[in-house]
Amino acid sequence: MTKRRATKEETETAPPAADPFEMWRKFYEANETAWTKAAQETTSSEAFAEMQGRMLETFLAFQKGARDAMNTQLATLNLPSRDDVARLGELILGLEEKIDQLDDRVAAMGGKQKPSTGSARAKAAPRRKRRS
Repeated sequence: MTKRRATKEETETAPPAADPFEMWRKFYEANETAWTKAAQETTSSEAFAEMQGRMLETFLAFQKGARDAMNTQLATLNLPSRDDVARLGELILGLEEKIDQLDDRVAAMGGKQKPSTGSARAKAAPRRKRRS
């Protein structure tokens, strides 16, 4: 079988080969435009804003109920809540700052500057785990 070569006239008059990427780009742009318009119309309406507000209020009420229920359960089990742990952390930081200030005052009174090794927490011995 012999292959036939296209003549110059045939190649000039033949339609150009379709570029699949160009077709995909046009399809994407057309869909993007349509979806953008629909999304803007939907989200700019007063009804949508009211619905979002109701959803937010519902979620916040659920979140508050869940938090209150968890705090009640933790109190029943005599376990600390997130607020308790945060409050304890603030107290510990305050104590560390006071210890550092006292350490600086004692060093100034003695006339000797001790090399600073960091906070009191870094100086403390590591805690051991309790045995069950």
